[in-house]
Amino acid sequence: MIKFFIPGWDNNYPNRASFRFRALVPLKGMRPEDKIINDVKQANKGDVVILAKKTRPEDMFYLKSVGIKTVYDICDNRWRKYVSPQWIERVIKPHNVICANADAIVTTCPGMQMLIRKHIGRDSIIIPDPVEAVKEEPRVALKSKRFVKVFTYGNSKHFMKVYWNQLIQNWIDIGVEFKIYAILDRSKKYKIMYKDQIEKGRMEIHEYDFKKQYELMRECDIVFLPIIANSMPNLLDIKAKSPNRIIDAIYSGKPVITNNGVDTWGNFRRFADFVGWARKVDYTSFGVAIKALINRPKEEINKRILEGQRYIEDNHSPEVIGKQWIELENKIGRTGF
Repeated sequence: MIKFFIPGWDNNYPNRASFRFRALVPLKGMRPEDKIINDVKQANKGDVVILAKKTRPEDMFYLKSVGIKTVYDICDNRWRKYVSPQWIERVIKPHNVICANADAIVTTCPGMQMLIRKHIGRDSIIIPDPVEAVKEEPRVALKSKRFVKVFTYGNSKHFMKVYWNQLIQNWIDIGVEFKIYAILDRSKKYKIMYKDQIEKGRMEIHEYDFKKQYELMRECDIVFLPIIANSMPNLLDIKAKSPNRIIDAIYSGKPVITNNGVDTWGNFRRFADFVGWARKVDYTSFGVAIKALINRPKEEINKRILEGQRYIEDNHSPEVIGKQWIELENKIGRTGF
C-alpha cells in the first residue's frame, strides 16, 4: 500500500498546500488502504512510504532499517543560491541526506526533475499535482458588468514582486473599470503598503484562508496570475513551479490572464490569455488583455474554459493522479528503481 508520511499531520483540513496536493487530494482517487500516516511506525513491511516536507533523515533511516521502501517527494526548490548558514544546516543538509538515501525520488514537473538531477545527480519520477477545486460551469458575461472583479491569489512571494500602484495606474489610464481582490499570507504588511488603493475602492487584500479563497474565486469575473522573475535564481524557481493555481482557476470556470515563465503552465496556453514574459513585464499589456477579454464573445470564452476543464479531467483529476501514485508500487516496491 501507499502511505504518505506527513510529520505532525492532524487531519485538520485544509492543511498546507503541499500536503493537500501531494497527499490529501490524490487519495480521493486511490484505494481505501492507501492513507496518510504521522508516525513512521504506522507503516508496515510491503508498504511504499512517501516522505513529505519536514521528514527527518532519522525517519527515513528507521523505515529502511525495517525493510520498508521510501520515496522522497520533492515539490519545491530548496537549493537556493542566497541562503543563510542556518538555512543550510537546518534545511538543505538534512534534505540532501534524504535525497541521497531514499529508494526513489518523486517530483512535480520536468523543471524540478532537472534541478534534482543537477544538485543530487539522481533521476526522479514525475507525478503532477491534481486539481483541487470543485468544477464550476463557466458562465462568463463580462460585457454586462459595470466593472470587472479581478482576483489574484498565491503566496506573498508572488504578490510582492508586482508593482501594484503602477499596474493600477496603467489600467486606469487605458480606461479599464476594475477592482482587484487579493488573498495571500502575511497580508497585514500589504494592507498598510496599499492603504490608499484600498481606501479608494480599487483593491481588497485578504489574509489567506482556504474557504475564503474559493469564495472570492466564485465571486470574481477574471483570475489574474502575474508571474514576475526579477533575477536568474528567481527564474529558475518559477520554471520549476506546479500549474496548480492555473488548474484550479480554469476548473472553477474562470477566464485567466497570466504571462509566460512557468514551464508547466504552457500546457494551458490554449485555455488562458498569456501576455508577455516573466522577465519583462508590461503592466499596460495586462490591462489591454482585460479589455480584449471583455469585448470577446462570451460563447468563445466559455467554450475555451470548457475545453480546459476537459483537459484537466484527462490529465489532473484525483483519479488520474491517484493511479500514478499507486503505480509506484510496481516501480519501487517490487522491481526497485
